[in-house]
Amino acid sequence: MSFGAPDGVLPRPIRILIGINVAVFLADFLTRGNYLFTWMALDPLLVTHGHYQYWRLLTYMFAHDYSGFIHILFNMLTLWMFGTPVAHEMGEGKFWRFYLFSGLFAGLCSLAFYAFTGNNAVIVGASGAIFALMFAFARFFPNSQILLFFIFPVSAKYAVLIIGAIELLLITSNDHIAHVAHLGGALFAWLYLRWDDGEGGLLDGLQRWRTRRRWKKVQRETERTREAMEDIDPILEKIARQGIQSLTRDEREKLDRASALKRSQRTPSSF
Repeated sequence: MSFGAPDGVLPRPIRILIGINVAVFLADFLTRGNYLFTWMALDPLLVTHGHYQYWRLLTYMFAHDYSGFIHILFNMLTLWMFGTPVAHEMGEGKFWRFYLFSGLFAGLCSLAFYAFTGNNAVIVGASGAIFALMFAFARFFPNSQILLFFIFPVSAKYAVLIIGAIELLLITSNDHIAHVAHLGGALFAWLYLRWDDGEGGLLDGLQRWRTRRRWKKVQRETERTREAMEDIDPILEKIARQGIQSLTRDEREKLDRASALKRSQRTPSSF
């Protein structure tokens, strides 16, 4: 498996993502981060504590450290390397959902980490979503060789496990790297691809789960109605023989419950 585009043309999502990230970086570099960076970075204190700037959970993915080129250069290189084959494998629509939701999930994991530890480090960069792409690459191309630390050739399926373990060990380090966001992206990829059966991934999996729940609810209601009707047959026979005025209070309550169940079943359910 070779990295990059097999036909020499980058998939449209990769071109768009690289273009947006580079454009934002250049704008921040020229303005020293006084505009876009200020409004896009994921600052936990500005998302919570009454500020409610929730857009930062997505926009942080497109902002990078403007003091140097290493951060964005490494992220865009890995986006090209892993994102290109994953985009070809998934298709454009599915790739966009995967990439954006993985970044959102990584941001939420960072907020959860802040809530538990009080670490209010400002998060920027596409690394969370890129880690998700790395794990997706390992899922689609498990035996592809990756140069781990640019030195050791390792199969993708093992390389991502090693990288994940290192990120977990460094989660409490004070190295100014968003290890929690990286792990969040990897976790999202695992969850998404676990649900994926080739019919749309996690979103379709959730829809199928909701459909199964609704169907089981209908089955339970049908069973309750059947049981209620079994109890109601003798009551109906009594009404036919002696009239409705002959019913006891308990029999009237059973009749009312059966009527309510029948009415609820006539209400159409959406799936």
